[in-house]
Amino acid sequence: MRECILSLFWPKKKIIEFLQSVDTPPHLLPAADTEMSRHALVTHVFAQLGARPDRGYTVFQTMIDRLSNWSYFDPYYFDNLKKLDKGEAVKQIELLKRAVEKRNASTVNRRAAAQAAQQQRDASIDLTTLKSAFTRVFGAGMSPQERGRLFEVFLKQLFQRQSVPMGDPFRLTGEQIDGSFKFEGENYIIEAKWQDASTSTAQLYVFAHKVDGKMYGRGLFISANGFSSEGLRAVVHGKHIQTILVDGEDLSHVLDGRITLKEMLDYKIRAAQIRGEVYVCSLRRCSKV
Repeated sequence: MRECILSLFWPKKKIIEFLQSVDTPPHLLPAADTEMSRHALVTHVFAQLGARPDRGYTVFQTMIDRLSNWSYFDPYYFDNLKKLDKGEAVKQIELLKRAVEKRNASTVNRRAAAQAAQQQRDASIDLTTLKSAFTRVFGAGMSPQERGRLFEVFLKQLFQRQSVPMGDPFRLTGEQIDGSFKFEGENYIIEAKWQDASTSTAQLYVFAHKVDGKMYGRGLFISANGFSSEGLRAVVHGKHIQTILVDGEDLSHVLDGRITLKEMLDYKIRAAQIRGEVYVCSLRRCSKV
C-alpha cells in the first residue's frame, strides 16, 4: 500500500488528503508543512495505525479498497511535471490487487479449515454422548417399556445429530409407528426394537405388513440385537422388497465414527435396489442373510 500511495500522489499535501479521505484519525497525521520525506510520512502514519488496539483495521481496509480500484492519474504530476510514472502506478495497483486476492484466499482457507476442525470436534462430542445413551439402553434394572423408550429417544437423537431428522411417533388405527424420516426424497416409516433376535424377527412380519399398506411404502426396521437367520430368510427371500434392516452392529459403526448415518442408509438402500439385499453389513459390504 505504501508504494501505491507514493506512486499515485506527489506532494505531501496530496498524500495527507488521501489519508484523511480514508478516515485516518487527524491526530495521527503530521502537518502539511512537515519536514518528513514523502516515504517517511507514509511510514510514520502506517506505524501509528498499526499501534492502535484495532491495528488500524478499518482504515487499512478502506485504504485497500480505494487503492485497488484507483483509476485517476492526475495529469499535472504524471504528464506535465512527470514527477510520477503511470506505468509504475498501474504496476503497484496490480501488485496490491494480487496481494489482496492471495490474502483473501488464505483467509477463506483458514476459516474453512477452522470450521472443519470445529465440526469434527462437535461430531466427536456428539458421538460420545450418543454412545453413552446407547450403552444405557442395555443397562440393568429397567422394565421392557423403559428400555424401549430409551432406545427410541436414542434413535431420535442419533438421526437428529446426523442431519436426518426423525418425526415423532404416531398411531394409526390398529398400528403404532415409532417414527418417520425423509431421505433422498423418499419417506420411510421406522420400527425400533431392542428385544432378542427371535422376538424382533416376529415383529418384522408385522412391520412389513404396515409398510405394504402405505402409498409407495418404504420402511426401516431397527433391531438392536439383530434377527434370527431362519425367520429372516422367510421374510426376505421371494418378497417385494420395501424394508431395509439395521442392527446393533450397524449402529456401533456409526457411533464409532467409521461411517455416517447417511452413508449407512445410502449403502443399504442401494444394496436393496440393485442386489435385492435388505440385510447387509454397512462396513464389510457383505450380506448378513
